[in-house]
Amino acid sequence: MYVLLDANVTAGYYLPRSLRSKHARERIETIFNSVRSNKSELFFYLPNFCVAEVFSVFMKHSFGSWNKHVKKTIDTRNYNKIVKQFQDDIHNGKLIYHYELSRYHVLGINLVAPIDHYFQLSRSKKKSKTGNLVKPNVSPMGTFDHLIISMGILLAHIHGKDNVVILSTDDRLTNILSKCKSEIPRETISKLKLNKAKSITGRSFSTNIFPKHLNIKNCTKSELISVFGEWPLPIGKVPSVGRYTVI
Repeated sequence: MYVLLDANVTAGYYLPRSLRSKHARERIETIFNSVRSNKSELFFYLPNFCVAEVFSVFMKHSFGSWNKHVKKTIDTRNYNKIVKQFQDDIHNGKLIYHYELSRYHVLGINLVAPIDHYFQLSRSKKKSKTGNLVKPNVSPMGTFDHLIISMGILLAHIHGKDNVVILSTDDRLTNILSKCKSEIPRETISKLKLNKAKSITGRSFSTNIFPKHLNIKNCTKSELISVFGEWPLPIGKVPSVGRYTVI
């Protein structure tokens, strides 16, 4: 199984406090440690722009004392520790393969971005003080998220769509992937020019071009088993790893 990692998942392994979800933190640790201990045959891809995003997350939690998303910054020693570990893990694809952005990925957003900008799918459901559901502000994904999905499409073409999974904690990204793999009316496909995407991307739009995906913070155990074959994944002896696990 080939795993395309989102930056939030990757940063969440080295610095769990960067994620709010306890479920996500525990599941990410299981997946990474299973691979690190050679108990799982998973291959990690990480887009090159996500490498920059991971480093940026580390910097935010080290230097961003003014940032409302940072409760308490980490000290220099621990910052250096997680940076070094991440650098070691991506060097020569030791644990994570640095996946370069190409023109094919850029062109591939024509298969994704129209759907994201057209459908008003919210990132999350919120409740008011009275307990009633309130529709949150809906905003489309950023271009990086479009590119992640486009990269997943190309990997699915190379390895087979059932052998590739996009792993993320982003609700909008995974909701859009679910929409892409649903039955979209023919007239909507025409309106969004998806029926002409082949002339740009070389691929016709269909539900079969997209890889599997998991929102690691709220997917079910059965969904995890469906993708990985078993859950929890087996973990052997894990070598010393430079992580900062204090939440």
